[in-house]
Amino acid sequence: MVIIGAIALGLMATTPDRQQHVDAIQSVMKGAVSAELRDNNIDGALGSIASVAATTAVNQFLNTSFMVRDHRFYSLGFVDYNGEFIMVSVGVFNHVYTLDEDQARQFIKKKLEEINPLDFLKKD
Repeated sequence: MVIIGAIALGLMATTPDRQQHVDAIQSVMKGAVSAELRDNNIDGALGSIASVAATTAVNQFLNTSFMVRDHRFYSLGFVDYNGEFIMVSVGVFNHVYTLDEDQARQFIKKKLEEINPLDFLKKD
């Protein structure tokens, strides 16, 4: 009984918070952005602009559409995507498990379709 209590206490004390979820997701997304740009032969100045634009779009999306539910022993991260809540992360024992890079790349492709990196080059 003491062991179960110690495990429960350990789970409660090490449940990741929202920022830990965001950091983990941003790390996966950054890798996915780089891979997607590389696969599409987008490099140099245009690649840098596209990377910043995609990363900014993902960060804005996370700031407005990402939420974490704390379930005392673990936490779950969800995004509100087109009115549907999709689980993208699970946090337990101070570690956050996220979507894999393939899933992140699909999300990045959708975000890249929504933005045009050349728009950042236009001057008013």
